[in-house]
Amino acid sequence: MDPADVDGTRWDTEWSTEQRREFRQALEVRRRRQLRGGQIIAGLLIVIVATGVLLRLAPDWWVPAVGVVALAGLVFRLTNWKCPACGERLPTRGSGKNCPGCGLPLD
Repeated sequence: MDPADVDGTRWDTEWSTEQRREFRQALEVRRRRQLRGGQIIAGLLIVIVATGVLLRLAPDWWVPAVGVVALAGLVFRLTNWKCPACGERLPTRGSGKNCPGCGLPLD
């Protein structure tokens, strides 16, 4: 498949302005959700560790809780950060300007 080709239509020439706007809006929603989810997971991790350390609780419960929250964050990231057009996982560190699956621009 041509990198600019999704569902038989070329992104650069055959997608309507409305389709492009919907794609960019869906991508922005995923970006905001990714940021908010990361903030929530980080906050939970800080609260769990601070509670365990400051209250001198046995690490038998709060250390596994940190692992569970970290795993939940990873699962969230893997399920949320996908291309709205093809469902391929997107690059995370700015390593790509285009989707690795369909080639659509991510900016």
